[in-house]
Amino acid sequence: MNLMIVEDEVGIRTRIAETIPWEAHGIEVVGLAENGVEALRLMECAQPDIVILDIQMPEMDGLTLARRIADSDPGIKMIILSGYEDFEYARSAMESGVLKYLIKPAGNEEIRAAVLEAASLVQRELQERLSREALQRRWESHLPRLRELFLGQWLAGAYSRWEIERRMTELLIEMKPGRLLAVAVLEPDPLVAGEERFRDGDSALLRFSLRSIAGEVVQDRETSIIQDLHGATVILLQSTEEEPQGDFQLRAGFTVTKVLSTMKDCLKITASAGISRTTADWEKLPVLYDQARKALQLRVVYGHHIAIPYGEEREGQDPLMPAPSDERDLEIGIGTGDTQKAEAALDRLLQDTVHQAATVEEVQDGLLLVMHTLLRIVRTLNWPLREAAGEDIVYFHDVGQLQTREQIRSCLQRIVGRLTAYAVRRTQPGSHKLIQKLLSLIEEEIGQQEISLHSIAGRFYVNKSYLSRLFKHEVGEPFSQYVLRRKMIRAKQVLAEGGQVQQAAQQVGYANIGFFSKVFHKYWGVLPSEVKGAPWTS
Repeated sequence: MNLMIVEDEVGIRTRIAETIPWEAHGIEVVGLAENGVEALRLMECAQPDIVILDIQMPEMDGLTLARRIADSDPGIKMIILSGYEDFEYARSAMESGVLKYLIKPAGNEEIRAAVLEAASLVQRELQERLSREALQRRWESHLPRLRELFLGQWLAGAYSRWEIERRMTELLIEMKPGRLLAVAVLEPDPLVAGEERFRDGDSALLRFSLRSIAGEVVQDRETSIIQDLHGATVILLQSTEEEPQGDFQLRAGFTVTKVLSTMKDCLKITASAGISRTTADWEKLPVLYDQARKALQLRVVYGHHIAIPYGEEREGQDPLMPAPSDERDLEIGIGTGDTQKAEAALDRLLQDTVHQAATVEEVQDGLLLVMHTLLRIVRTLNWPLREAAGEDIVYFHDVGQLQTREQIRSCLQRIVGRLTAYAVRRTQPGSHKLIQKLLSLIEEEIGQQEISLHSIAGRFYVNKSYLSRLFKHEVGEPFSQYVLRRKMIRAKQVLAEGGQVQQAAQQVGYANIGFFSKVFHKYWGVLPSEVKGAPWTS
């Protein structure tokens, strides 16, 4: 049993700690503190069961300390040592959870008896918590969660046969011999455009809701419902005695469909499911789970709000290839900011790839092909992908987030819209009057050695951070990048018109010709001397 002593008088603190034979009573002094602040700092590592504390101490008094201890751990027993006989002090102490209130100068025997009484109370409470009946109740309350964890690991193929048998016995799971088994995997469908009540970040909430709805709808005691490691709802169905296979399959389909319909009725959100084949061999449960997950993937072919039984996929057709003219039209539409032309080309590309696909693999191949085309166009135009695609850049990194044809079409249309809008912003500088003035100023002062956003913000009497964000929003690129681009274009124009390298450097504010040549080469990929006298192109 651990004891802490909190007393600001060194003599009393030392006497209690060293002159009472605590070890003979199974008590260990684990901490000495001279005030409440120090005591709180020691408590986390010392973990006392009993605390002796004075009332009047510097920095934090004993009654405040007692309340803090009671709030953090009500099981700690506290004994007050006080020089005050006032009833109000005693009453406040008892209200703070103090077990004993001793008046100074309390002798060793009185203190020892109070501590042993507290230790006896701690021991009785511990025994009550750890009694067989209490442990049995706690075990039974945790049993559903333990079963769910076990089934999730079993579905993932983490156990051998002997481990499965042992864990089923421990967790009171009964798989009746000869009964048919089937597995269904359910997931919410991707949110459709225009959905306002839920966002993409609510996927965990929607998965939990689907799991809860399944638990309410399916009341069969021989049916288990869990969430797998991916967050999907898994329903493990077991046939009744002598139930024909066909009837069992039909019941499994009706059960899953009812859950999907309830989800739609309650939340106005659709979900889909994959349903495995059936088997009487419980060792093949991971195989059934894999079949159900594969069946669910077919919603990319068949659409939303559907229960799909597992079956052999038909062989794929010849590879789907888009027409080169459609790719060219898409590039021209995006590069010129022609939204109508770009969207029409995208529709034709999707028709030739994703919409003609007959298998999950063909849909995924078609999607990758279109995404690769968009990425190539952005790189050809020398655009920063993150700026051009905005929030939709995540789909370039993980196309697996697009799980249905509807979601693929909506996402790609949005990306093309962002790209064409970006093209327009780059060719048409902002209409904001302040930005127009700033663009004119840059052209006028481009020959200066440094054009600083800080100094310009001061001249316009605006906040630098605000001006930086406004400039990027209106022009489509950061201030420093725009200034560099204008300088490099002006320098290239001077050189193309026959100007000397030194003249070009001076006209764009570079005093050091060597540094100018280095910057020019990094930007254009050629040295200034290679451009001198060449035909001018922007």
